[in-house]
Amino acid sequence: KKAGPSLPLWMGRLLTGSAYFSMVSFYSGVGKFFQDQGTPTWLTFIIEWCLLPISLLMLSELISRIMQAIHSD
Repeated sequence: KKAGPSLPLWMGRLLTGSAYFSMVSFYSGVGKFFQDQGTPTWLTFIIEWCLLPISLLMLSELISRIMQAIHSD
């Protein structure tokens, strides 16, 4: 089976940029939420600087792959 046309490069960059913008936008809110829940400071730091960016990049990659699958059909 021949692969269909790929998505334009600017769409991938737009999704990555939106993940970065979301990280900057939600960073303080996520930290405040977990601190209000009584989460230790060290765990809040890991959530803010590791889990949030990784999850946002995974989400943008998932959206990108879904768009690629729809676009190639």
